Order: sequence, then structure tokens, then C-alpha cells
Amino acid sequence: MDVTEEQRKRAEANRLAALAKRKAILESSELQQQQQQRLPQDPWKLYKCRKLSSEQPPISKTPSPENFRVRLEICSPDSFSVAPGAVPGLAYPGEEECLRGLSNCLSDVMPSHYTQNHGGRKACVYKLRDYNSVLRCLKTWKSIEVEEIPWATLNVIERLSHSFIAGRWIPCRPEHLSDEKVDELVGKLPKTLVDALLPFQLEGVRFGLRRGGRCLIADEMGLGKTLQAIAIAGCFMNEGSILVVCPAVLRYSWAEELERWLPFCLPADIHLVFGHRDNPAYVKTCPRVVVISYTMLHRLRKSMLEQEWAFLIVDESHHVRCSKKASEPEEIKAVLDVAMKVKRIVLLSGTPSLSRPYDIFHQIHILWQNKYEFAKTYCAVKVVQRSQGKFYQDFSKGIRLEELNVLLTQTVMIRRLKERVLKQLPPKRRQIIRLLLKRSDIVSAKAAIRVVSGDSSETSVADDMNSQNLDEYDGTS
Repeated sequence: MDVTEEQRKRAEANRLAALAKRKAILESSELQQQQQQRLPQDPWKLYKCRKLSSEQPPISKTPSPENFRVRLEICSPDSFSVAPGAVPGLAYPGEEECLRGLSNCLSDVMPSHYTQNHGGRKACVYKLRDYNSVLRCLKTWKSIEVEEIPWATLNVIERLSHSFIAGRWIPCRPEHLSDEKVDELVGKLPKTLVDALLPFQLEGVRFGLRRGGRCLIADEMGLGKTLQAIAIAGCFMNEGSILVVCPAVLRYSWAEELERWLPFCLPADIHLVFGHRDNPAYVKTCPRVVVISYTMLHRLRKSMLEQEWAFLIVDESHHVRCSKKASEPEEIKAVLDVAMKVKRIVLLSGTPSLSRPYDIFHQIHILWQNKYEFAKTYCAVKVVQRSQGKFYQDFSKGIRLEELNVLLTQTVMIRRLKERVLKQLPPKRRQIIRLLLKRSDIVSAKAAIRVVSGDSSETSVADDMNSQNLDEYDGTS
């Protein structure tokens, strides 16, 4: 079939149009490749709009100022420590750098040496006489916060430090007694009692007498706290009646010890309270010594408050501890009320503070009322919410514990441990006490032994039970 001229022109036009279209596609492809080379090679980003980089230029942060706190705390009767600590929210330079800065700052005032405080951290130590100079120098340093020694504590320790420095007792309060008066009082005690006192026990007696008969003897168990209390009380027997408050099981023990060590105190002079019928108010004249339990003191509270007591001994005084309740138990209130009316008081406890520093508050308040603002100074007060939604103040944690220990030992408390007085203790004594037992008790004991050892046959147990005689005693020990 012949192609006409018109068809040939149309075919040529189509061919040229196809070439032009192909050329345009090639040029578009090359341009797209060039753009792809400029963009990141991540294929995902080819189908998304290009985003601005999220990385912002670094902002120059001004470093937090390095600041720290220093706590001034009494660490011995004649010295105090300066310990650095961190301030919440501020950069802490570190303990070593802080100590170095403190030493350089205070070197112009007076030299110091390092020691470890109660928390195990290092601290600078200075003499108590230089306290004001150190405090003025620290206050000129703008980058530190200063926590001062409480004024009441500092005032008491400064006055008592004169005795520590001089090496002899110097009375500094109206109720304090001089050594001459103490020797005079000790001379009134029976010679058998004075000779029985070990050196550290005699020192405990003198400690209590120097403070006018108001002290807390907190020696470890087995070091003769009872004997020391009896000796101190014996020095003031001519002033009036003595009241001994103790756990119920110790009433007979106290009566025996009083009869043993105070010969001028006859058995008829010692009145034991077991119930309401033993109320001292029913006696024509108040006995020289009354021994009563915590429970009976509460039950006879009114009549006991009406009596005049010259001397009060509270045994196991850690029972008089603070509680988390809104009000204290009635037994504790009874002891506190009676103590408020007595001039001379001796507390005895091998564990004066069981678990919390605040436990000891009542004992200190009995001996030295309204002192030290105890809770604010030595307890870390924290607001805690109960399960019912109510809030209360929690004093369970303590602060400035090293200072508290120095304060108590210088004012009202004396405490010795066995390991420190071991050389003064007599050789260990073993004593066999033979008891007269009922035959029924012996049979019961044998039966219990057989049960423990596994030999609990019915025959042997029956034989034991048949041999019981409730009215017959056996001399076997």
C-alpha cells in the first residue's frame, strides 16, 4: 500500500514530537538526580518535606554557684568542730576542698586540726574559748551558711568547761555542791558501804552529790547502779522520806539492798506497796523509805502527790520515755507529776534512750526543767501524714548527737561501760543458791525433761504423776 505525502508528513511530525518528549524526560531525570545528590541519602526523607534541624545551638549555661554549709558543734568539754556540708540545690565543692578553704580562711585566727565527727566525716576542731573569733571570721565568708551552736548549750558548756580545764570541780550553779561539802556527805555514810564502793562507783556517787543529788546514772548493766543510788540517797536521809519507783518484780530486791547497805534503816522503816491497802497515807507517820511500782504509783497518784518526798529514785527510768501518741500514758504522767515536787532525784537506766533521741527528753526534763529547747535543737523534726490523713510532727531522727552526748555527760548524766572499768571490777564470782522444792515441782521438772528428750512414755509419766505430794517437801536442791 502506497503512503501518501500527507501520511508521510504526519509520521514525521509524530517522530519529532516523540524525540522532543524523550529529550524532555531525559532532562527532567538528570535534574532529579542532581537534586537527589544534594539531599541526604535516607530514602524515607525523599517522600517527606524537608524539616529544619532540631539541633539548636548550645546555650551557654551559667554554672551554679558553689556554696556549702558549715555546722559548729561541741565535740568535747573544751572544744568544738566546724564541719562542712552540702546545701540542697547548689553545687557542693567537696569535703576536702571545703576543709582546705576553711583552714585557709581561719588560719589567720588560730590553727586547727582535723578530726572525725559523729557522722564519720572530717571536721576542723578549735578550742571553745576561740568560738566567737571563729564565728566572726566565718560570717565574713559570703559563700557559706553558718549553723551556730545553740546559745543555751554554749552557755552551759562554757561554764562547766572551767572544771574540765582546771582538772578540779568548780561549782557553777546554785544547786551544785563543792568538793568539801561532798566529802562531808560521804563521811556520813556507813563505813561498810563506802568500803564496798569500787573506784568508779565512788566517782559516780560524787558526780551525783556535786550536782545536788540530781543525776542520771546510765552505767551498763551489772556495774552497780543500785548501790550508787543508795549511797547518794543515804547522804540525804536526814532531809525526809525517800521514794523508790521501780518495776514490780524489783520491789523486794530494793528492800533487801536498802536493809543491807543502810544499817540505820530498819526493816520497819521500809514500806513496800503492793496494793491500795498498802497506801502510805494510811500510816500514821510517813515511812523513811517507800518502794512502789510504776503501776501502783499511778493508782495511788493523788495520795502520793500529797506526801512530802525529799528524795526520789526512779529505777529503769527508760520506761519514762516519750511516745508518738497525743498524750503520754498515765503511768508516765504520774512519775512526772511526783518528780516536779521533789528536790533530789536519781534516775537509773542502762539504756536511757532505746531507739530515738527524743526518748530521753522526759528524763532530762525531770532533772533539768525547760532546758535546751530539746526538740528544736537535737531532733530532726519532720511532718508525716498518718493513714487517716492527719499530719503530725515526727521527732524520731536526731541531729547534733555528739554535742548532745557532751551536754548530758557534763550536766546530769554519767555512763560507764564494762570494757572501760574492767580492771576495777572484782574477779567473777559464781554462787550456788540451793532451793527447797516441793516433790510435785521435782516430778513436773522430770516430766518436762523426758518430753524434751523424747522419752515421754505413758508409764513413766503416770509413775511421776502418782508420786506427787503437794504438801510434802524434798530437801533435794
